[in-house]
Amino acid sequence: MAFALIRTFIARGIAALGSLALVIVIGRLYGAAGVGVFALAQSIIIGAGTLARYGMNHAIMRFVGQDYHSPHVMVYLYWGCKKALLLSAIAALIIFFGRYYLESIFDAEGLSTVLVGIAIATPAFTLGFLLSGFFKGIRMPATASLLENGSVALIAGGLVLLFHWLSIGEGINTIGWAYALAAWLVVIQGAAQVWSWGRRQAWSNSPNRHEPDVTREEFSASSRAFLVLSLANFMRSVLSILIAGWLLSSSELGVFKSTQQMAMLISFILIVINAIFPPRFASLYHQGKLEALGRLARQGALIGVLIAAPPLLACLLFPGWILGLLGDEFVAASPLLRLIALAQLINVATGSVGFLLNMTGHEPLMRNIALSCNAIGLLLFFVLIPPFGPMGAAMALAFVLVVQNLVALFYVWRRLRIWTLPAPNVLKWLGV
Repeated sequence: MAFALIRTFIARGIAALGSLALVIVIGRLYGAAGVGVFALAQSIIIGAGTLARYGMNHAIMRFVGQDYHSPHVMVYLYWGCKKALLLSAIAALIIFFGRYYLESIFDAEGLSTVLVGIAIATPAFTLGFLLSGFFKGIRMPATASLLENGSVALIAGGLVLLFHWLSIGEGINTIGWAYALAAWLVVIQGAAQVWSWGRRQAWSNSPNRHEPDVTREEFSASSRAFLVLSLANFMRSVLSILIAGWLLSSSELGVFKSTQQMAMLISFILIVINAIFPPRFASLYHQGKLEALGRLARQGALIGVLIAAPPLLACLLFPGWILGLLGDEFVAASPLLRLIALAQLINVATGSVGFLLNMTGHEPLMRNIALSCNAIGLLLFFVLIPPFGPMGAAMALAFVLVVQNLVALFYVWRRLRIWTLPAPNVLKWLGV
């Protein structure tokens, strides 16, 4: 497990660095307004990708993971890619033909030009997540991590710098073209890796005359269930940014997005842990080893806090210097960075409480917690942004991060009698 954790840590670190690097590059070249336009464009492609993949990336991970030596694993991938390609192509057309309307809604100058490249990137962006689900199923989480958003952002950041240096394109529209090229490069190399892996399997040269263990109907039903589970993340990653973009100027949105991205450095270790630990949670729970399950969950939370401590201290003590990496106009957002950093600390310290519930038969409970907290968070965006501006957006985001994790922590204790927080069990003292 230690080797898998290290490899996935490195891969996730590259992905986190890529997302941050792209924001820094855009901030240095185009200022806060440029970051704001990119935040809107990125939210649109993340939203389109989430809906177009229809939960099939998780269904592929589930059914491939059941027996990844089976020749049917390629059938599941084919089913998912065929449907996702159609849905993502429709989404791409909607983005392309609706780009001027979207620019007018958000009053974001330059958004329409960026969305041309975003539309082209949408099918590749969507398929990348399906390939990622496939690699998670065949026990290659590090490779899977490099097929998601972070690698695309890392390559796109390099391409934006290259285009700027070579004077290719004009202004902010280069972001869209760089993102499109990066997305297609990532998905093509991912497809090549799938093909290479398939060639090495014992069944590669043998015709398969047996029907898959899973029917199309079962695959579709599982995909729909996972889509519902992903709606909470859709609300936080997409709708919250779109609401903020509607209520804030491009520069104000850019400031908020920058602080949010910087604070993600604190919680990226939790993303690494969540890529490795959940299957082990499910296995231990299935075996009835609740004591070992609790010990593993606490170990994950403690590792997260220890690794998150240095970036947390940096965000709390030197926020101006950190934000200054993007440009002088971002330094004034130091209070936002401090607030979101503290919220991310709670996110990390509570550990993988969401996956503990999801992997132990409490999926409906976790779904309801996530949807309720994010719905309240979206309402707070409408309530807090008009009087407080970007700080209001940061307050709403912090509310979701803190309350959702604390409520999940409460129910993990109530249902499983597991306490993940690396601190005294307050609920036990209160007799809960």
